[in-house]
Amino acid sequence: MNAHRPRPGRSALLRLEPVVGVFATLGSVALIIWMLYNGRVVLMPLAFAIVLAFVLWTAVDWLGRVPGVESTPIWVRHIVVLVIATIALLSLFFQLRLNVEVLMQRLPGYQANVLALLARLDESLGLKDTATGGLSAMAAESVNVQSFARGILSAASNIGGIVALVFLYTAFLMLEYSGIVAKLRLAFPDQEAVGRFLALGRDVNQRIGGFLAIKTLVNIVLGVVSYGALLWLGVDLAGFWAIVIGILNYVPYLGSAAGVALPSLMVLAQTGSLSLTAGSVVILSLIQFVIGAVFEPRIIGQRMNLSPLVVLLSLASWYALWGLPGAALAIPLTVIIVSLLGAVDFTRPLAVMLSNDGKV
Repeated sequence: MNAHRPRPGRSALLRLEPVVGVFATLGSVALIIWMLYNGRVVLMPLAFAIVLAFVLWTAVDWLGRVPGVESTPIWVRHIVVLVIATIALLSLFFQLRLNVEVLMQRLPGYQANVLALLARLDESLGLKDTATGGLSAMAAESVNVQSFARGILSAASNIGGIVALVFLYTAFLMLEYSGIVAKLRLAFPDQEAVGRFLALGRDVNQRIGGFLAIKTLVNIVLGVVSYGALLWLGVDLAGFWAIVIGILNYVPYLGSAAGVALPSLMVLAQTGSLSLTAGSVVILSLIQFVIGAVFEPRIIGQRMNLSPLVVLLSLASWYALWGLPGAALAIPLTVIIVSLLGAVDFTRPLAVMLSNDGKV
C-alpha cells in the first residue's frame, strides 16, 4: 500500500507544475512581445507582405473560378494577379506622390489663409494686444512651412521604400507558394498533421483574404462617394483626399476619424472659413457613418468573428508595438493569432473567448 503512495517530494513537484506552466507561458508571451517590438524594422514589412499575399491568393482563387481560366496552371494565375497588383500599386503611388508635390507648392497660400483666420479671431476676442501678440503671431512664429514640406516629402520617400520592400516579399511568397507546400510534405512525415496545417492556412486565407478583398471594394466605394462630396464642396486635390480616405479606412475606428479630420483641415486651410469647415465635417462624417456603420457590416458580416472589445484591445496593442502600421494590421494579425490558438486543444478555450460568437 505504502509502496504506491507518491513520495512527498514528487507531490510537491506535481503541485508546482501548474505554477511553472503559468510562469513559462507568461515568459514566452513577454519574449514574443519583446521580439515584436525590437524586431519591428524587419517584422513589420514581412507582416504586411503576408497579409497582402493572403489577399492576392484569394484573388488567384477567384480568378480560377472564371470560365475559361480555371484550366490554366496555378503559377500562371499567380503571375497574372501579381502583375495586375504591381501596376495598380505603382499607379496609386505615383498619383499620391504627384498630389503631395502639388500640395507642398500650395502650402504658403494655405498658411496665409489660416493666419488671416487667426487674425480675425484675435480681433474679435481682443487677443492682439496680449503679450504673445495673439494666435496669429504665435502661429507665424511656431510654424515653418518649408521645413514641414521637406518633412512630408521625406516621409513619402521612406514610405515608398517600405512599400517596395513589402511588395518584393509578397512577390516571393506568391511565386514560391507551390514550392512551400511541397517542402512541407517532404519535411514532415506526418502527412495528416501537414494536411491539418494546410487546412488551417486555407481557413486563414479565406477569412483574411476575403475580408480584405471585400474591405478594399468597400473602401473604393467610400473613396468614390467622398470624391463626389469633396468636388461638390470645392476642395482642392479632391482625388488625392479621396484616395487618402480610402486608405485610412483600413485602420479600424481611427481611420474613419482621420478620414474626416484631414480633408476638413484642408477645407479650413483653403477657405479660412469655420462654417465651411464645419459643413465638411458633417458631410464627411455622414458618409463615413452610412458606409462604415450600415453598408459595410451587411457586406462583410461576421467574417472576422472577433469580439468588438478584442478589436479595440488589438488595435491599441498593435499600435503600441508598431504605431500606425500596426493599427492597420491589427485585425488581420489578430485573426491569424486566434486561428492558431483555435487549432491547438490547449489554447482553444482562449480562442473561444476572443471570438465574437464562440465558434472557432
